[in-house]
Amino acid sequence: ETGLSGSLGDGCRLVISQPTAITQGAREAVQPHPSPDGQWLVFGSRGKQEDISIIRTDGAELRQLTDDIYLDRSPRWRPDGEKIAFYSSRSGKPEVWTVNPDGSGLQQLTYEDRGSVWFPVWSPDGTRLAYYVRYNDPRGGPGDSFILDVRKPWKEQPHEPLPRLGDPALTLLAWSWSPDGQKLAGHVRRIEIISGIAVCSPDSRKCERLLDYGIYPVWLSDNRRLLFSSEGRLSLLDSQTKKVHEVLSAAPHAILSWFQLSRDDRMIYFSIGVTEADVWLATLQ
Repeated sequence: ETGLSGSLGDGCRLVISQPTAITQGAREAVQPHPSPDGQWLVFGSRGKQEDISIIRTDGAELRQLTDDIYLDRSPRWRPDGEKIAFYSSRSGKPEVWTVNPDGSGLQQLTYEDRGSVWFPVWSPDGTRLAYYVRYNDPRGGPGDSFILDVRKPWKEQPHEPLPRLGDPALTLLAWSWSPDGQKLAGHVRRIEIISGIAVCSPDSRKCERLLDYGIYPVWLSDNRRLLFSSEGRLSLLDSQTKKVHEVLSAAPHAILSWFQLSRDDRMIYFSIGVTEADVWLATLQ
């Protein structure tokens, strides 16, 4: 896999430039997220060791922020660019942590006793974080999304999950906060099955399922359209009309599910999965 960027055209209906590589070499670069000023990209790595790194969007100044045996995944810039949230197993199981862009100031934000914490998502004003808890006890369902007010200590958090989607077995894995801060978009989970795109309002506590397929939706700046991944391609969904059209394919390769948009909707940052194999010869006696 490699970190790439591509440009969206006017109206965001199609990709108008060829993707360009940001990271190089054999390093597996996944889960990219651009800084608010568009100058940096934070991303995770996969393999024997999973760490968080940043790199300039022109491919210069690669810096590793974590370098340890723990699983460090899904990094997200805070909207002011001063912190990066991610989830890490460094406390014994996955929890949400933050780190400064220079690698200093590691701080644990969640202390969840119901299960493993995944995928922190900053609100546009940086005061709240949505995150997903995968429950230890399967009788509670696959898990739920919660909202953390970072201005309050853990003991003062409400610890109330977002509403489920009609069927108690269907939960929302929150992935993207609308720029106006009114809605969270994510994909629907039933145990280990992913079954579509949904939107939920934390304030009104109303949720709506928009599609029965797709994964990891990301809001555009108009608070109406969502870019999402399905079968290795990226498509655009109008949340009001429910109309969908494809905007990017990297065939014969697959675009990995984790991708992000720049604030002006003109750049997509994504990873491509490339399968490689070697031919071996064995002599039979």
